[in-house]
Amino acid sequence: MRTIGSVLDERKGVGPGFDFLRIALALSVLCTHSFLIAQGERDQFGAAPFRLLHASILPLFFALSGFLISGSAQRLSLNNFLLNRSIRIVPALMVDIVIAALILGPIFTDLSLGAYFSAYGFRAYFSNIFGLIHFTLPGVFDTNPFPSTVNGSLWTVPFEIGCYALMSAYICLGVLKRPFICLCVSLAVALYIWADSVADFQLMKTIGLSSHIVSTMTAHYWSVQGNELYVYFLIGSMFYLFRHVIPYHGAIFCVFLVCFLAGAFDAWWFIPPSVQTMIFGPILVYLLAFIGLMPVPKLPLYGRGDYSYGIYLYGYPLQQALVKLFPSLTSPWLHMACSVMLATGAAMLSWHCIERPILKVRKTFSFTARKGDQGAAAPVAITWLPLDRSFRILPFDLEGGSRAPSRW
Repeated sequence: MRTIGSVLDERKGVGPGFDFLRIALALSVLCTHSFLIAQGERDQFGAAPFRLLHASILPLFFALSGFLISGSAQRLSLNNFLLNRSIRIVPALMVDIVIAALILGPIFTDLSLGAYFSAYGFRAYFSNIFGLIHFTLPGVFDTNPFPSTVNGSLWTVPFEIGCYALMSAYICLGVLKRPFICLCVSLAVALYIWADSVADFQLMKTIGLSSHIVSTMTAHYWSVQGNELYVYFLIGSMFYLFRHVIPYHGAIFCVFLVCFLAGAFDAWWFIPPSVQTMIFGPILVYLLAFIGLMPVPKLPLYGRGDYSYGIYLYGYPLQQALVKLFPSLTSPWLHMACSVMLATGAAMLSWHCIERPILKVRKTFSFTARKGDQGAAAPVAITWLPLDRSFRILPFDLEGGSRAPSRW
């Protein structure tokens, strides 16, 4: 029987469906944010079947990240892995934060420029670069339907960083080349997170650590609301490590799809939410991996680069600016149509002028695996795309687009 690993090998490490998923999920974020930003309403997706479909976006992004990043983590040293991740994520994020603080902020603030630049909130906004999230800039978007939030998408950045920290720990422990040991470690982490969500005990208190710095860090990187993202990341990673064991079969896909759609109509209402993640997480990730390996053609226009990260970074502030400039633009569908054009344009500029040129800098470093340590080819699409906290959806680190496994 064909397995996920054998299909991946047949395609020489290329997962064309991952490219499609990356863009589709990024655009779906714009759609959901349009309802929030244009109308200020948080609960448009609170009823079946949209509740589960909406809530799956973020887990899909993190599971995709876990699946794809595990390939590079197996091949690269810790230094190369961290350099590779940092040079992919940080430059564009820095540009986004700087543009918001130095251009959008002064244009849209209700304060005087002197008051704006002297306010603590202006300085604090730059801490977003380090995953210490601040959503507001002084006087910016205060009167919008969803007020005082410059870029709500950034809330998942700390959890993305946390996922990289987990993968770094796995590299240091050497468990990525011992799948069963890695599975046991991941199960222990997932069980702790599950227990934390049920019993609501805090990590630092559990291990006896407490200080202002520690409590600040855990407030950003560890919370009941976002910890399930770590679980989906680990599930995606385990799917990659056991790719040569997991069957790739249309019948399994259809059964899991029916289970998922049944859940969208509350067929599994009797299963506690905390248990549903443990049961349906692997189902969701299997659907993701199956579609990711399908020969899906590239979407027109979006096949020229990896625009998903830019859509994530610039979409939310552009959507807020759109509402500020045109207060009568209250139709979420019209707002979404305008947002797609604006965010896509910004993403294209970001990719061709910032992200792609900086990625070429990697050629001056050793980003490839050591000789004799190549392993199987890793799939080449990634996902970077956090979503809005009020929606409990995602974002995520997505890289991708082309083919070379060395990119990982």
